Amino acid sequence: MSNYFEDKQQRINEFVSRANLILGNDPLCYTGNFITGQTQYPDLLFVSINPGHSNREDWGDIEARRAQAVVKDFEETPCKYISDVERGSRYANRIVEIICGGDISRLQRCAETSFVSYFAAPKEVVLQAQLAELPEEMRAEHRALTQLDIEQIQPKHIICMGWRAFDRFLELYGEGHEITVKKLPLMGEMEAYYAYTQVAGVTVHGLRHLCTKLTLQMRAELEQTFSAIWSQLESFSD
Repeated sequence: MSNYFEDKQQRINEFVSRANLILGNDPLCYTGNFITGQTQYPDLLFVSINPGHSNREDWGDIEARRAQAVVKDFEETPCKYISDVERGSRYANRIVEIICGGDISRLQRCAETSFVSYFAAPKEVVLQAQLAELPEEMRAEHRALTQLDIEQIQPKHIICMGWRAFDRFLELYGEGHEITVKKLPLMGEMEAYYAYTQVAGVTVHGLRHLCTKLTLQMRAELEQTFSAIWSQLESFSD
């Protein structure tokens, strides 16, 4: 099955090389890994719209962006949130604390990828403006390349990181499925903090983005929800 991922990585590399010849001084920012972690049968597959550019202030540094357009062969690497925790990412730490119950070793059995684009930008509109400069056939190629590999990865659960990701995921892969949404008070309003549904036989979870404000009750409810999921996963693996 690794041949599938190797082939896809190569096709992405070729796309980046061709696209950046056209884009010239506005190159795509690509770190060279379209998926990290356990690529087959992961306990959790984290999906985001696209990799957010880590430093918006440096977006104008064209040479730095070119340096990140890494074209390398596919290799299995640990889930990126592990190294993000090591470098002090607050977001990654929240993932470990809330979704993994404080146990970072659980990420060794997880994977992460993006399903709208593998290319990073400060905002999605910036990325879409770049893609709009490419010929239609290349835009179609990009859409095909970013088709989420659910059947190849076969995750036990899919976690959409934020409501925009959840809504987009359902638009692309799960429209019409029944969705259960849970809400709790936040600043005087009832706000959704968690939702779930079924897509292609896999439970898909949506949650309020962990970079945004969570009440103590929201956090406790999420921790309890994922604790139950991990208990179930680990009982099956015994």
